[in-house]
This record gives sequence, structure tokens and C-alpha cells, in this order.
Amino acid sequence: MKGRGFRVLAANPGPDAVDFREADYTIPTALMMGAELLGLSDEALALADLWISIPMVGMAQSFNVSVATALLLFEAFRQRDAAQMYDESRIDPEDMERILFEWAYPRIARHCRDRDTPYPPLGQDGGLPQISFE
Repeated sequence: MKGRGFRVLAANPGPDAVDFREADYTIPTALMMGAELLGLSDEALALADLWISIPMVGMAQSFNVSVATALLLFEAFRQRDAAQMYDESRIDPEDMERILFEWAYPRIARHCRDRDTPYPPLGQDGGLPQISFE
């Protein structure tokens, strides 16, 4: 990821970690999340550009990995939204249509690719049009 220009953040509750809200997520960023009991390996932590942590209050020591990931991703979304990064799509409309179709209808996409036929157009709601056999 670093070779592709990403900054790598490691979720780690260590003393050298900064509050996750202080990190800049408006630049290309990759997040590393560890296993719930063991966290990230020493090797993974050494590769990170920055350690981030989620402040905890009370008796809990950490969130489970799914909750921690959701908090970090929401903060990234919040910062990117405030920076107006979602105002315009950075993906070509044709590519977006293809990606959406392949994610939403993988079996039909595979069927079309195997037969070298175009994907059917998607409706405004992302659904497939009803096919009439009249």
C-alpha cells in the first residue's frame, strides 16, 4: 500500500498512538485492524506510518474489531464529507455502471462475460428492468 501512495494507520491502543480523530483521512489511507484478543503483530505495527487509538472511558479496554472499524470508517467519511470529497464522483460513469452491476448481480455479470454479451442496463433504482415475454 505504501508503494501505491497510501499512508498506513494501525489501530493500536499503545501509549504512542494518537487519538483516531486527529489523523487526516482525506489523503489516501489504509487501515490495519488486529484480531480482537491479540491485536496487530509487532511486524505489522512496525510497518505502520501512524498508530491510532479510540479513547475509552470506564472499565472496557477496547471495542470489538467490527465496532472499532465502524468508528474509524465513519471518522474517515466525516472528514472526507467535510472536505467535499463526495460532491463529484471520481469514477467514470461507465466504469461506475459496470462496477455497480458486477457487485449487485455477480451471477448475471459472469453469465454475460462468459457469453461476451453486454450487461443489461440498470434502472434508476439500480434494479434490472422487468423482461416481458409477450
